[in-house]
Amino acid sequence: MLKRGAIAFEVAGRVFSILVLGYAILIGGSSPLLFLWGLWIAEVLSLIGLSVRKTIVRRRGGAGGSASSLALYFAFPAVHLVFVLFFWMAGATGMFSSPGVPLLAPPRLAAVVELAAAFVFWNLIDLGRAILRGRRGEPVEGELAVIDREARLALFLPHITIIAGGFCLVMFKLGDWLAWGILVGKILFELLSFTMSREASRR
Repeated sequence: MLKRGAIAFEVAGRVFSILVLGYAILIGGSSPLLFLWGLWIAEVLSLIGLSVRKTIVRRRGGAGGSASSLALYFAFPAVHLVFVLFFWMAGATGMFSSPGVPLLAPPRLAAVVELAAAFVFWNLIDLGRAILRGRRGEPVEGELAVIDREARLALFLPHITIIAGGFCLVMFKLGDWLAWGILVGKILFELLSFTMSREASRR
């Protein structure tokens, strides 16, 4: 059974991610491209944070930390980047649009950096918490299992939203309202994954 503090921290992390992506829709104006970049950045930084966290936990348990079984997972965001770049180019240039259809505004670099900084900030908090848990001598087996489970969940939603959602957002010019719909889908997914995590922790 996880401690209440750990549960609260997990909930806070999920809410933080949702708020940052909602902010991306708001400041993206009439273009959903910043939201797509936010989904990809969240995926990459989440995997990086989990990889570093797994290394810290492995060293705490005396298993060494030079290797990480999460390395193969990075093939997914690498493929997703191809789709994000394709949607960005298609939306900003009107490659597949009918004549006269307004082009999607490419996201400002400063806005992309803001999103990345927000996710980095939370990852640093998460890593700091992992270090503190190590100093308290907490067991590593359960935490390694949680990290692996979180890594799998971190890939599932972006795989759907970046490819299928990005296609609808950019190719069909459905705009921000669909981005909000995708965000609602993320909220439902987070609720489901949180419930599954709690059930797994009780076994």
